[in-house]
Amino acid sequence: MKKILVALLLIALVSRLAFIDLRPPDHDESVHAWFAYRQVIGSPVYKYDPAFHGPFLYFAISLSFLVFGDSDFSARLPVALFSILGIFFAFKFERWIGRSAYIFAGFLLISPSVLYYSRYARDDVIGISCFVAAIYLYMRYRESKKVLYAVAASLFLAIIFTAKENWVQYFAVFFLSVIVDMILRRDFRINLRALIPSGALFIFFSSFLYSSAFAYAIHWENWPGVMFSWDWVERFVDRSLPYWFSQGVSSPHDKPLYYFFNLLLRYEFLPLAIAMASLPLVFRKIRDLSFVEILAICWLVIAFVFYNAMSYKTPWLVVHLATPLAFFGTVFAGEEIFVNKNFKLVYLFGFFATVLVSFHVTYIDYNNVVDQPLIYVQTQWGAVEMAEKIRELLQEGNKVAVFAVDGHYWPLPWMLRHEADKYQANLLFTNSCPQGYDYVFVVERDYGCLQGYEILGKYELRKWWEFYEMRKL
Repeated sequence: MKKILVALLLIALVSRLAFIDLRPPDHDESVHAWFAYRQVIGSPVYKYDPAFHGPFLYFAISLSFLVFGDSDFSARLPVALFSILGIFFAFKFERWIGRSAYIFAGFLLISPSVLYYSRYARDDVIGISCFVAAIYLYMRYRESKKVLYAVAASLFLAIIFTAKENWVQYFAVFFLSVIVDMILRRDFRINLRALIPSGALFIFFSSFLYSSAFAYAIHWENWPGVMFSWDWVERFVDRSLPYWFSQGVSSPHDKPLYYFFNLLLRYEFLPLAIAMASLPLVFRKIRDLSFVEILAICWLVIAFVFYNAMSYKTPWLVVHLATPLAFFGTVFAGEEIFVNKNFKLVYLFGFFATVLVSFHVTYIDYNNVVDQPLIYVQTQWGAVEMAEKIRELLQEGNKVAVFAVDGHYWPLPWMLRHEADKYQANLLFTNSCPQGYDYVFVVERDYGCLQGYEILGKYELRKWWEFYEMRKL
């Protein structure tokens, strides 16, 4: 069994880290990396803003920058490592679901959505990996009553809480599963010896990050005073919950109800098929459910209600649906794959088909926003060319402005961060019409305000989002 685990982890390491910095950073990735570079490492000015999700990713990226230097590779590294950690803990579920755990771990290894977004500086894979880890550790605590397992589980729950606002969904799954299990077993005892240190760690960790104390700590500032201030609590209550409630009701990322089902059918057909095949087995066991089976049902039901009911729908969120589908299917029907020949053949066909789809979208077609709905507003190679052109112009002593009325010129500020430090007076990113610059790179829609300039070229920053290179006459 150890050999299987080692093989899975080695494949995970290669699949997550190989050429991880080849794809240009997209808008959100560059913002996350820029905040870590400027507002945490540069100076302790970072404050939690729900529009950009929780603080954990920024501080994880900052730590990666401090160790490995600032780069696309080190910006994406924390998420890749969490993805590998999730595979490790998924395999460890062998303790309760036997060989089915290999299927669940294999899903996290080859899933198109999980693999693609494991190589991406976003919070979503951190969330699913930490939830798998938290559940494993909680179940170990239930067995052994060792407080250390409960405390470790609370740490992973705290990471979920500080990573992204969908902690609401994960906490609902966790606590509902625990409560349902208590009701079915008629055992309502609570171990304060475990609850108190676990709660204390959760509060300390969450306070430390939401108060931005990590940023102050690395600059040797008065981080304890910052951490124990109530400012971050007021900011969290006043901004986080209202902001994401409004996004859930009405969002610029509004999609139809069938949006996620299309993604699942195209990319995650394997866990979807296994989950559907396992439904008859669920009804047979409904009167005698173990905790892991209760969890599988709660996770699947709450995830589908939560994400499909929300107005806000983006492709990276599909990992939060595909993972509970895989867990549900493997918990109830995983053993059938090993003992039923027909089931095994169908599974193997689906497995290799998934590998091909995953390889194609992750390593070959990773920039194709037209034909790959798993990919959203991905940066195109024109942005790389434009950044290189701006470097050349700055080195020649020119004054260069990048102009878009709505500020949609990312990832250029991140790609040109070193030039912004070196040529501070000669490089401007602005949403107001710039004056007096030798060259202006401007969104095609906004160039009309510039007088006395000629168009030299055009660059595709994102699909259907182009910039003109304009030179002053």
